Amino acid sequence: MGSDLGNENETPISTVYLDSYYMDRYEVTNREYAAFLNAVGKIRDTDGRMIIDLESRYCRIKHVDGKYQAQHGYEHHPVLTVSWSGADAYAKWRGKRLPTEAEWEKAARGGIEGKEYPWGDTASHAYANYEGIDGIDRWLFTAPIGSFEPNGYGLYDMSGNAGEWCADWYDSDAYKPTHLRLPEKSDLGPRRVIRGGSSATDAPYLRCAFRSASPPSWTHGTIGFRCAMDVSK
Repeated sequence: MGSDLGNENETPISTVYLDSYYMDRYEVTNREYAAFLNAVGKIRDTDGRMIIDLESRYCRIKHVDGKYQAQHGYEHHPVLTVSWSGADAYAKWRGKRLPTEAEWEKAARGGIEGKEYPWGDTASHAYANYEGIDGIDRWLFTAPIGSFEPNGYGLYDMSGNAGEWCADWYDSDAYKPTHLRLPEKSDLGPRRVIRGGSSATDAPYLRCAFRSASPPSWTHGTIGFRCAMDVSK
């Protein structure tokens, strides 16, 4: 994990051993999240925390005639404006969980070690949706899931399209030898990890090792998630 070419919070490069796990091929879509909202019937969790900001202009789920539904044409785009609490609640509803930061980076690399992106060391609109429209990337905002080729593990949009919440509290010194907490989900706060860049970010944010974070109550028009699951022993 990590990179010597990136930010200080990505150094030093660290070797981390993980138990086997499953990762969803795709980011969670508006259609899937709308089904969850209809099942639970509310947009706040049991502690009163907002799980999705339906009022945001970037949200493509609406409450119409007593039912949550994805906006036409955006059913298969990644859901956005979901808080960490909302992502965690959905994952549990599906019998899954959010990936740890270590699991996310392992999955993003797709079996290619030592490269900055899942496909190599150079950013390209041929492989990801980011920073506007160019080449294959013809979407100003999010693209439908699976619009670009998968990485070596068969996972789509690990770079670009939507940033993705991870299970961990953010720790800027997580990779330091004297402070290594990965892959454990530490109890450090007050921010949760976000990985993967988005359709709005520029190329450096798409790197496999790039780390960012926000408060778990935060919602934004560039952030979504995907789920992971333990492998039964």
